[in-house]
Amino acid sequence: MSPNTNTNNSWDPNRLRLDQVAAKKLQGGIRRGRRVPVIRDKFIAGPIDVLWLVQASRLGVKALLVGLALWHLKGLRKADTFLLSNLMLRDWGIEPDAKNRALRKLEEAGLITVERQGKRSPRVTLVVENGVQAGAAAAPASAARHEAASPVVEACV
Repeated sequence: MSPNTNTNNSWDPNRLRLDQVAAKKLQGGIRRGRRVPVIRDKFIAGPIDVLWLVQASRLGVKALLVGLALWHLKGLRKADTFLLSNLMLRDWGIEPDAKNRALRKLEEAGLITVERQGKRSPRVTLVVENGVQAGAAAAPASAARHEAASPVVEACV
């Protein structure tokens, strides 16, 4: 004898149908979890070293996109060194494995330095102009302009 204790002899295939909500979940119609936002109202604060961008573009599209995200974070943090989490780059459409490959390429090209901390987010430093950090590169140029302008100011006073 079969272990089935159902004594109903009629077989109804409609009992096997999924309800509409369950069917949409299986088809991917209803999303669960964190929704990836569209990049809006974001900008990259300058000045940005164009040679840096050209070198990054030679490393591939993802490396360039990670580089642009780094410059964006530099403008937000007002620092050359910052932590770079997977969540920050998810908004840019960059997956964690692509982030790691891009960071490796940018580091090998000498455009950034990376301090890896095991499973934690890496600490990234932007490097510009033959190993000089991005913030330090702007200071001498502005100092030279100030020194050149000071004799004119003194002559006018």
